Amino acid sequence: MKHALLQDALAFLTGTTGAILILLIYAVGVFIITAYSVMQFHLLYLHFKLRRRADCHPSLPVPSDSDWPMVTVQIPMYNERYVAADVIKACAELEYPRDRFEIQVLDDSTDDTSAIIDDCAEYWKSNGVDVSVLRRPERVGYKAGALAHATPLAKGSILSIFDADFRPQADFLRRTVPYFMDPAVGMVQARWGHINRNYSLLTRAQSLLHDAFFLVEQQTRHLAGLFIRFNGSAGLWRKTAILDSGGWQHDTISEDMDLCLRGQLRGWKFLFVKDVVAPAELPVTMHDYKVQQYRWVKGRIQVVRKILPMLWKSDFKPMVKAHAMHDMLNVFVIPSALLIGISSLWFLMALDRNPWMMAWVLAFGISQINVVLFPMMAWLALRTYGVTFAGTLREFGRQFLPFLILMIGSSLMMCTAIVAGFTKSKPIFHRTAKYNIVSRTDTWRSKVYSPKQIPALTWFEGAFALYFCGAVLFDVVTSTYGFLPFHTSMSLGFAIMFTASILKS
Repeated sequence: MKHALLQDALAFLTGTTGAILILLIYAVGVFIITAYSVMQFHLLYLHFKLRRRADCHPSLPVPSDSDWPMVTVQIPMYNERYVAADVIKACAELEYPRDRFEIQVLDDSTDDTSAIIDDCAEYWKSNGVDVSVLRRPERVGYKAGALAHATPLAKGSILSIFDADFRPQADFLRRTVPYFMDPAVGMVQARWGHINRNYSLLTRAQSLLHDAFFLVEQQTRHLAGLFIRFNGSAGLWRKTAILDSGGWQHDTISEDMDLCLRGQLRGWKFLFVKDVVAPAELPVTMHDYKVQQYRWVKGRIQVVRKILPMLWKSDFKPMVKAHAMHDMLNVFVIPSALLIGISSLWFLMALDRNPWMMAWVLAFGISQINVVLFPMMAWLALRTYGVTFAGTLREFGRQFLPFLILMIGSSLMMCTAIVAGFTKSKPIFHRTAKYNIVSRTDTWRSKVYSPKQIPALTWFEGAFALYFCGAVLFDVVTSTYGFLPFHTSMSLGFAIMFTASILKS
């Protein structure tokens, strides 16, 4: 009976009706990837066109000694015992007139982090730094709630925000605050650096992901006058811009993207300064990487639901709106690859009985211009590390393959995050653990925030690894090699993601 049902199902899927159904699923993935590629190639075109412009680095007005504005540095924290003291120290040592500078530590901790914060605050107060610790009775709204609570209490007209794993360099404020001499500037974003870039293959892959975003996408959007992002940390806001844009809101878990889009829709000028770099700790376990990416993707979709209609109705130029929407929606490209991957095996099975589907193999091939796009963006980002051609080539060899595998292996997790983002459930913020991992000899395994359980999603990743191994076997047995590189990369990505998660590495 079961054998007969299986035969009937296979006959349906390989028949005309089933083939059309499979093709629709497959075509959606192809369309999304192709649309993404077109927009990214236009961004690359703008990059090469604009990168040598004189205003590649925004002109920096230098205030007189009496014109430096009051600055408040805000450090949101929740259970950060391993990094709390270091970030407070880095912020306390920022070079800025002491009479126009304060630090707010926004502490929602439930562990001994609070004691560490209090000790640090007392120490720096005794050394002449204005440090205040703000605590709320309840952690309502998570980070956004903490910032909303603290902003009215801030003495500064300029607010500089750092997450707990950041270590700003001493001249950070001196090199960024002067841009606010232009009254139209509402936000200035600096580039993220990496304290532990060479710790593992995982951190190298993440560093390339961040560098490609900041050095290619963020910089090009800035030069072209497009919407840019405030990335939640290592950025500065004019206090009046926050209030004018509706303030910090916690109906999404991407409060940074939410506020920055509302600010730009209000007409505030945003700047990205790529030469000011604030190093931070990259997640060192696969579990923490997934937690971070899941939160970012889910929050992005919540922002899409909230802001996209406002953006669509705005009066901005069509190209500005198109790239802003592309930046909001480009998260769909990785799950689209999974959509193609799942349907492509059944597509191949149906191909013999439906030869008219062959044209869509060509469509898939055209969509894979990302084979050129991703390496090109990686190369442009890695020139920062490899000063010479040979040095860049070495960096590319070390980082691109781990980056590609990480992106492919993340596709199922991103799919679940997208689905969660479209639901109307209460936003829940899951923090990314930081362990103060700086050198390759540091370890996180014995620390209290290290992963203890294996999420259920991991077993599905293992199942997909087996599925795509089966697809590879099918390609070889039937000599249909068009999808073989694609299926191989999918099986490898999921197998590595599954193994790393099981081993909690």
